Amino acid sequence: MADYLDARLQMFDGDEPGIARALLLLSELHGIDRVAAACGLNTETMRRQLNGTRPLHFDTVMGVVGALGIRLRVEPR
Repeated sequence: MADYLDARLQMFDGDEPGIARALLLLSELHGIDRVAAACGLNTETMRRQLNGTRPLHFDTVMGVVGALGIRLRVEPR
């Protein structure tokens, strides 16, 4: 999962919809109900944030990443 997300972050280079879709796919594969609960959201709200029909919040991104058991890190370009 970490390698997939890292590749998508590099490929989409900050493109919010692309990154959100990658997080949605990983959440669905990992059990979206469980991931949403870990984020403090209901499944439908989280799905809307990750599919682009609602604004994506950074706390949701961090919650999804944490629920998936991975972490984000920053490195120089």
